[in-house]
Amino acid sequence: MIHMHTQAFSDLNIQGFQSPRFRAVVLGLDHLGLWIEHPEYRIMPVYDDEGKYIPPGDRQEEIHRAAVLLFWGTIKTIIFFPDKEAVVPTEDVPVIGFKHARRASDVLAEEPPKQAAREPRRRAKKTRKKK
Repeated sequence: MIHMHTQAFSDLNIQGFQSPRFRAVVLGLDHLGLWIEHPEYRIMPVYDDEGKYIPPGDRQEEIHRAAVLLFWGTIKTIIFFPDKEAVVPTEDVPVIGFKHARRASDVLAEEPPKQAAREPRRRAKKTRKKK
């Protein structure tokens, strides 16, 4: 689930997305942002595959699967459900969020970090001058 900043969502105006909070299939991520799938992106071609102009009366709407880039600055929150089988990646792709989830029992079993032994600091006594 992705929650975009309201202003960024309205500026982007992605067809088919009714709210700044929506579910999407993540195709990938990089330094620019999050790539999501738009399963039914609609376009009205003006030129055919050979580059010839299509008159307005002859144009037919096409529906394509598209990849949409959401820049990191436009995203407010991402919620990922790793236990849901439908959204667990089947390929070797980077997982969004924490790289390694750790159980509490694993954390308790780890050795505490070693710290250098320090002697306690002694405070110097302040002396008051008599006036």
